[in-house]
Amino acid sequence: MIRYFLILLCSIALSQNYQDARMLGLGGAYCTLSSGYRAVGINPANINNGTNSTVNIFSSKSLLMNNFFNLERYNQLNGAHFDNPLTADYYPKEKISNILDGKGLSFSLNSINAIPGLNFSKNNYAFTSNAILYGDIELPQAFVDMMFFGNEINKELDMSFRQNLLISLETGFSYCHNFKDINVGGTLKYLQGIYYSNMEELEKPYFKTDTTAFVGQGSYLIKQGLGGLGFAVDLGISTNEFQNGMKYGLSITNAFSSMKWNSSGLMESLDKAGISFPVREKEYLFLNFAIDSLNAQAMLNATAEDIFNSETYKIAIIKIGEVPLINPLEVEQLPLFYLDQNNLESGVLSSDETLIDPDKIVMLDDGRVVIPTENLDDLDNFNSAPFKTDYPTYLRFGLSKNFRSENILIAADIMTGLDNSFGNEDKWKIALGVELNKNPKVPLRFGLTLGGKDKYRFNVGTGYSFGSMKLDFAYGYVGGFSMNNTRGLNLALNLFYDYKEPNKGELTFIDKIKNMFKKIFSKKENQES
Repeated sequence: MIRYFLILLCSIALSQNYQDARMLGLGGAYCTLSSGYRAVGINPANINNGTNSTVNIFSSKSLLMNNFFNLERYNQLNGAHFDNPLTADYYPKEKISNILDGKGLSFSLNSINAIPGLNFSKNNYAFTSNAILYGDIELPQAFVDMMFFGNEINKELDMSFRQNLLISLETGFSYCHNFKDINVGGTLKYLQGIYYSNMEELEKPYFKTDTTAFVGQGSYLIKQGLGGLGFAVDLGISTNEFQNGMKYGLSITNAFSSMKWNSSGLMESLDKAGISFPVREKEYLFLNFAIDSLNAQAMLNATAEDIFNSETYKIAIIKIGEVPLINPLEVEQLPLFYLDQNNLESGVLSSDETLIDPDKIVMLDDGRVVIPTENLDDLDNFNSAPFKTDYPTYLRFGLSKNFRSENILIAADIMTGLDNSFGNEDKWKIALGVELNKNPKVPLRFGLTLGGKDKYRFNVGTGYSFGSMKLDFAYGYVGGFSMNNTRGLNLALNLFYDYKEPNKGELTFIDKIKNMFKKIFSKKENQES
């Protein structure tokens, strides 16, 4: 039990964006099968696909994943010998490097939760609102190298550390138009960023062992943003189901999308309200570390601070063109920081070292300048520097075949990401799904996704229909076909109302309920009489 818990704990991420439980059960093959409000984010041309009205009651989807650990691999590594191939529990160290493909251990989390009551569709229109959480972290590759292979002399080990966190609210209004055999739809989305953080490398971090000592250094810019704002557009096209059961679709999700952060003054407003954050609106955190000539003699004669030097301080970032260029001999009062036009080689200078420490001013290779702000009461000397982040954009093609006489649906999607933001991948994938409706109240779904960094995913789903009220559930494995070899777990659950106008003479779910009560009361009346 403890081992299962450890694997689940290590399995904390996202890649392929599964919208709901039915989509997860079908492995992502949803371009032609989505309908109602569930078509938004996949193919808005399907909004009225086999339905007249849908309302979300509850919907949640979460994916937990890592890039190395699973239960089977944990058992292989636990107590294994890495150097003696003659032992029964030998595990070659090179296999670890091959699996990680030269990267460090990474862990991620993704969750999509529909806002109750704010996801619905009516005929050709839909309105949706979803809360989205995405986070990932990648540990330095050097940790794995040093743990299993030691320190190779004069080899620079990669100490890159990556982290992303996004919390946002995605609200969309959709419309689809039906032509003779083709449906066309679109969604306009408002992207409200709640919180964003990211670590950006400023200098390539490394750790190296030479013939006499250990050395290393690196620096990071830790960004954070509040109150992001952006827009996105979804476009889709799909055919009606032909007489042979075939249907085709094409869609692009989150086209022309990005989010702009720190431009709304939200951080400043919250600060005035007494809600404090680690940094102010125009600030970032600057992290710098250095290991200088660490050897046996240094360890005996020096303090830890002398050997390993790290510092974190608040900074503002400006472009070199925004730094005042002056002649100090011709001005009465110097600005807080400036460039001396008579001595440009000295870089950006400080006129008051008690406010701006000149040793902490850093000129970056890309033309930006790091200015320490720890001792500044206000940041009026700095222009607000909003920054943009990409938002995941997807392109997908889909087809499906309805075997009506057998009550079986088969679907396939070919898809790719158009960027690499927030778990998206610019690699082609294929999704295959089958839905068995032998018992219309309890559908069975199976899906397989091939391609991308995960290589394959296997999903299973089912549900239950209470007339127009429907419950769907699905789970999926990442890089495996069982709990023993999966590197992550994907779970989805939805409860929603799906109303379709009945055929002539057919009773609706509400009509059946009314008739049931009529029979109950008529029996009581007959008994009393």
